[in-house]
Amino acid sequence: MPDLIEEGLEKYRRKMLGTILRPPIANETASKEAIRHFADGLGDPNPLWRDEAYALASIHQGIIASPLFLNAVSEGQAIVGLPGLIATFVGSEWEWFKLIRVGDRFSVTNELLDLQELENKDGRRRFLQTGLIRYTNQDDHLTGSCRWTLMRSETKPGQLKKKDLKKDEPPQSPYHYSEEELRAIYQAIESEEVRGGNPRTFEEVEVGDLLPAVIKGPLSLSDMVAWACGINWQRIALAHGMKLSFLRRYPGLSYIDPETGTPEPIANSHFLSSAARILMGSPLPLDLGFQRVCWMGHLVTNWMSDVGFLKKLEVRLNGFVRFGDTTWCQGKVSGKRCEGGEHRIELALLAKNQEGKMTTEGKAEVILPAGDQLPAKKKEKRR
Repeated sequence: MPDLIEEGLEKYRRKMLGTILRPPIANETASKEAIRHFADGLGDPNPLWRDEAYALASIHQGIIASPLFLNAVSEGQAIVGLPGLIATFVGSEWEWFKLIRVGDRFSVTNELLDLQELENKDGRRRFLQTGLIRYTNQDDHLTGSCRWTLMRSETKPGQLKKKDLKKDEPPQSPYHYSEEELRAIYQAIESEEVRGGNPRTFEEVEVGDLLPAVIKGPLSLSDMVAWACGINWQRIALAHGMKLSFLRRYPGLSYIDPETGTPEPIANSHFLSSAARILMGSPLPLDLGFQRVCWMGHLVTNWMSDVGFLKKLEVRLNGFVRFGDTTWCQGKVSGKRCEGGEHRIELALLAKNQEGKMTTEGKAEVILPAGDQLPAKKKEKRR
């Protein structure tokens, strides 16, 4: 294994750093259907993404996509090179420059950036691998960019030793909710506020204001299937012979199911307990890192209203979210400023699970109009 790792590191540094790749594209065009499917998989009820009558009456005069829709064009991460080093998504930094409108078509590039070796504390070599994904529309305008970061580790994170995998050991069950806990979840979901057509202006926002929470979960198989469908997830999009042929060509993206002896995609760790246990040492399947980034984006777009523009979103993952976990996405206003003629609101974001443990931290910047600059519907400029 050390020789494999060293050879991979040398090749990566010599041939791949600075390389511009063309990642797979799931949805080249932002059709109304693709925009709606993404919102459904995210669990985002904002009518601006789905209700044509509402959208036509809005300042945008038609359906637009959530800025996070770019993940449905091409996922905001990449697992590239470095054999022998397991990849774990740890965070990303997004920036947007244009609205996404129905009919926009995209090309995507992924530039491989730094490879930073971290201090070796427990005999495992670890590296931070980064890249920059750029999404360009049909007019050759940069719509958004995503700087992704992966932890590359010499062994699987949390991997269980074989001696610990006892055949007679019962599988771990997801968190079981009391009626009181479920009532709190239902009440929070029913209270979710989409600011929408009620414009939020720069003047009315005060530092310390809280964002109405957005609840995700309890996470289950159906949620993950909906997400995979919503982004047309290419890592699990093939079936039968096409799947097997692909996995034989790219064995690094597969594992052998011990029950059948056949190859399956490593993406199964997000759907099957058996795969999560083998691949991640987790007793239960996990969410996807870039999926959780979108959860935090949903929190912000709910709050900013139709006149807001999400400019930046940075999210760092601090813990796992497994099947049965409920994520409470929260935020507050941490600052406000004028910059280059724009009125910017700074937000501090975090997410906790049902036991109060923080799993996610982040920050965002939103551009809001001043009260005397609220755009008229007929004069709305297309960003």
